[in-house]
Order: sequence, then C-alpha cells, then structure tokens
Amino acid sequence: MNQNQVGRAGEYLTASYLARYFDELFECPPQSRYDYLSVLDNVSYKIQVKTSASTFVKNNNDWVRWDIKKKISNKNTIRLYDKDEVDIFAFVFLPLDKVIFLPNENLGKTYQKKLEFVKGFNAVESLKTAIEIINILRERENDTESKPAIRAVSS
Repeated sequence: MNQNQVGRAGEYLTASYLARYFDELFECPPQSRYDYLSVLDNVSYKIQVKTSASTFVKNNNDWVRWDIKKKISNKNTIRLYDKDEVDIFAFVFLPLDKVIFLPNENLGKTYQKKLEFVKGFNAVESLKTAIEIINILRERENDTESKPAIRAVSS
C-alpha cells in the first residue's frame, strides 16, 4: 500500500467507529484541518485521523509512532494542530486495525506507544473518554469566559 492508501484505510476504519457512536458523521474536504465532523447530542467534535502502518524498535521493544504535525500547502513549513482546529485525534495502527482516540491536549509533534500498549487498547472506551475530556475542557473554558474580571477598587 502506498501512503495515500494507508491514510485512507485509517480514515475509513475510524469512520466505522464514529458512525456507530455519533448521531451524525460528516467527511470533510481534503483542505480542511480535520477529517470528520461528528455530532453527538447536538454537540460537534472535529476529528483528525493519523495512521501508521509500521513499527520501530527502541530499547528492544516494538513501538508505533504517529506524526501530529501537518505540512502547510505550498510551503516548506510544518505546524501543529491548534485546539480550535481539532478536538480529537484518532491514532490508527493499520496492521492490527486498532484506533486510539485522544483529545487534542498536550500531545506535541509526535505520539508514540509500545506495540503491546496498542494491542490492548479499546477504541470505543478511548472515544468515550476523549469526548468526556473535551466536554470538561469546554465547560472550564466557558466558565472562565463567563466570569467577570475582578477589579481592585481603591478608596
């Protein structure tokens, strides 16, 4: 499989989980910063899929790595996904048909895990947890925005 086929297969595997959990699922155009817009209970979530089809060896263990950074079109620069661009990442390890859903929170430029960790991961539970975390973060953000600033008053 070439890189485009690997990426597309990862997106379809992810979509199968999303379609079973969310009320609505929309595939986004290629120029979008995320792959799917998913809706659950009238709340939308932007999902970005990252797929890996190989492992690497580190300290005598097999590991899987996903690059989170994205190349900017027509430029030779790379940037990370902002929190307002992507809510949840779906990290797919194609050889085992495994998907790990994580909120876009403090992930850095790459995400890597031991293959043994990936093998035991439950996609549906990770999706539920990622949604829960995103909802908590949104509530905190809304609470912060709605509280008026406290000013010191001098007499």
